[in-house]
Amino acid sequence: MSAAPRVPDDEVLARLVWSTMIAVDNANRTGNYAVLYALGSPGFQSRHSQKDLAQIFAGLRERRIDVGRAVLVAPTYHIPPAITAQGQLRLRGGFEYRPRAIRFDVLFDLVDGGWQIAALSVAEMDASTR
Repeated sequence: MSAAPRVPDDEVLARLVWSTMIAVDNANRTGNYAVLYALGSPGFQSRHSQKDLAQIFAGLRERRIDVGRAVLVAPTYHIPPAITAQGQLRLRGGFEYRPRAIRFDVLFDLVDGGWQIAALSVAEMDASTR
């Protein structure tokens, strides 16, 4: 029986969030969701095709939201990073730009020693909204 996963250190957490935001941004800029799909866990891939991902992120793409600017600042977590009862790493927070912030809610599965996207939500909203 393997040990339960632990919350990674702050540097790993930031890298996970930044790499996810860059993957979303690149997918939206190119219309090619292959890399974002490949970063997904087996469960994520079984629930979402590349075409599904294009539909899910169509709003961000059509409004030309610059998700990639997330790498310019450290993420702020609205709830402390934690391992869920299902053993997933949950990161929920945002990048506090004014007047419009980027918000994220990501679940990661630990697969073969690395964290892979299990569920993902990214939105732009008023900075005062959490």
